[in-house]
Amino acid sequence: MDNIGKRTSLLTELSGGNLEFGKAFALTLNDMLTQSGLRNPKSEIFEIMPPSWKKLSDKKNKTSEENAKLAYEFNNAIRDLAKSYLFFIARETGNLTGKIDYAQYETYMMKYRFGHYSSMNKPEYLAEIKPKIRNAFDKICSHGEEKSSEKLIDKEKMAEFLYALTIVSNRTEENEFNGFKILGTIDPREFAVNEHFLFEKGDNMFSLKLKIAHNMLNKKQ
Repeated sequence: MDNIGKRTSLLTELSGGNLEFGKAFALTLNDMLTQSGLRNPKSEIFEIMPPSWKKLSDKKNKTSEENAKLAYEFNNAIRDLAKSYLFFIARETGNLTGKIDYAQYETYMMKYRFGHYSSMNKPEYLAEIKPKIRNAFDKICSHGEEKSSEKLIDKEKMAEFLYALTIVSNRTEENEFNGFKILGTIDPREFAVNEHFLFEKGDNMFSLKLKIAHNMLNKKQ
């Protein structure tokens, strides 16, 4: 009886999530990088938003209504993708709640991100990789803050993580930093940089992106 209740909890928590879509996204994301964290030259950009959204996003002097429309559609797409991705992770790790703890996150990362290499079972390799996985988990759990009250990755925190992957630096023609902009894609080159900072301990550029994502997804429309 207890197991039935937990399964219902998973389906309720991730209602609307599409397992096959989550799997396709997971495999695409994991194929973006090589073992060392460099971009896989065969990888492709993952398109989150349709061309019509990108066309409106690139429009100059947008109205407040157009900006609101862009934000609403993007936030919904990110949340749907997060539920599908988390659904796949939950299935792969035997999770029945839709909220992933560290042990399950490590299991998933070792199988998919770091599980394709013959060296993975060597003690020195595990000693190098596991702290990176812990740093990534802690960052995602805490919205980029130093401390987290709940050590679980739920659909909201996963949405913030995916949102953060789409944030890139906005540069002037003189290559000066001019804030951030949101793309409707996840680019392998940007993903390589983001993952590097995600795996690092402490506050850094990806922590900032997670904070921005948290604020944008929780901003009242």
